[in-house]
Amino acid sequence: MKQVFLAVLLFSALFATGAPLQVDRLRVNLQANPTGVTDTPKLSWKLVSNEKGKHQRSYHILAASSLKKLTVETADLWNSKVANSANKHLISWKGKKLKKNQKVFWKVQVWDESNAVSKWSKPASFVVGGIKSTPKPTRVSHFESSSPELNKLYTGSITELGKRINLFSAKNPLALGSGAEVHRSARALLYHFDSAPHLSEWLDLMDRSVNDHDFFPIHPGTKKVGPISSDAAIIVHHPVWWMSGDSAFPKARWTIYEKYMIAREKLDPKFKGKKWGEVGDTEGATAAFIDLCYLGFTTRLVRELAVPAAQPLNAIRFQDFASRIKNSFQAQYIDENGSLKVNSQTAQVLALRSAVLTPEQKKTVTADLMKSLTSEGLKVGPIGAHFLPGVLSLTNNQNTAIKLLTSLKEADRKQFIDNGISEWLMSFVAGIDASIAGFAQVTIAPRIPSDDSLKWVKAHYESQGGKIAVHWQKLPEGGLKVDITIPPSTFARIYLPVKKGQTITADGKTIKDAPAIDILKQSDTNVSLISQSGQYSLLIK
Repeated sequence: MKQVFLAVLLFSALFATGAPLQVDRLRVNLQANPTGVTDTPKLSWKLVSNEKGKHQRSYHILAASSLKKLTVETADLWNSKVANSANKHLISWKGKKLKKNQKVFWKVQVWDESNAVSKWSKPASFVVGGIKSTPKPTRVSHFESSSPELNKLYTGSITELGKRINLFSAKNPLALGSGAEVHRSARALLYHFDSAPHLSEWLDLMDRSVNDHDFFPIHPGTKKVGPISSDAAIIVHHPVWWMSGDSAFPKARWTIYEKYMIAREKLDPKFKGKKWGEVGDTEGATAAFIDLCYLGFTTRLVRELAVPAAQPLNAIRFQDFASRIKNSFQAQYIDENGSLKVNSQTAQVLALRSAVLTPEQKKTVTADLMKSLTSEGLKVGPIGAHFLPGVLSLTNNQNTAIKLLTSLKEADRKQFIDNGISEWLMSFVAGIDASIAGFAQVTIAPRIPSDDSLKWVKAHYESQGGKIAVHWQKLPEGGLKVDITIPPSTFARIYLPVKKGQTITADGKTIKDAPAIDILKQSDTNVSLISQSGQYSLLIK
């Protein structure tokens, strides 16, 4: 593996010799031209190039009190000089101390791997102090497919998400819904809208609403609590960190989250699951079952957040939490055959997503879920609708997922539209996700059904690292064509289905002869590749 990465790194010098990079989408604290910024802002930008192997080697930031002074000779707030760094995301302010109500103008130029310099970016601005702006978020993605039904789900989801986030931007703190509703739509919001600042603000409101027992409320401004909505403060935080890459975020909030997890343990010291707050028996599962599953799910996420929060000992501590939760769950809810004692689709889906099952039990519960879906049809509510598509994809049942979601009754369609279906379309059907927080490394892994239920998908996402695009289409006689765009300064891990005897080419060349891409592993069923930035046309036949 190490040798492959080193070899791929060499591709830059060998093949990236075209036009210089372009600098675009300047952001301060992840926002465009914001107001109400602290005197320690963080600056980011994106790079634009379709050529293979392009990456940033150095940058130069200028900041000034006026556009007129925004030159190398007259920049009066910050002249970073040429900084030898590939970093382009959340760079800490190192200029003069900023004053309240001060307006700052700034721009950037970069040098690429061959030392070619870009043009200066268009100027951007921010205002220190004053009223913090939360503008309407812009769209950052698109999805379309050969399936009219999936396209309707996507359009319905985007419309509903847009209404909620725009009302929240207009200073309606309840517009995003309860904590349960926010956590079920958080990743969808992040995939489709420039909404990390908005969800961060919602988390700030939740932090300020923690009660005397260290529990989060159902929504900001209320004293009501409950397991799903209270856990949402952590469940929402995780995708905001993962998709923005801002490690300062978990560091700043860690103490609050640690107190919450301790409070959860005090409420239920033996981790038996408990009926409390707003959640009752629902969707064929008891309140105690739901509580214990969510506690397992939340513990897994807070354990992962301990890494960017620089809390290695707490990562170990919450691993112990996870083990105790898993043991308690198995003692209560797993029968001698490895099946759940709670017989409902939502219960099965929750157990499969909540880190409470052994590998063998996962196989058994998955088989039970598939049998139930076949014999009884779809029987889930909001909780099950949120988790079911991802569970089916993760358990290699993508054919079933597509079949179910393209034949929904109207009431069921609304359940999926309201509970994050467009996130599944992006991360599993198009296959776009991060391998490293902030999309510093990208995963492209579309779950392509083996039947003819879906013939093509075309999607793109403006990640923190730049634009990622995927267009896969099935070809006659079992072939597959996949066009991929990876942004500059970004590696990609690509996973695609392949049949025995098939070969894969990139831009008309064998992978061995193609620049900036290599095979990591190939079997009779799939292939794993690693690539640098640029556009690739992959053909499997």
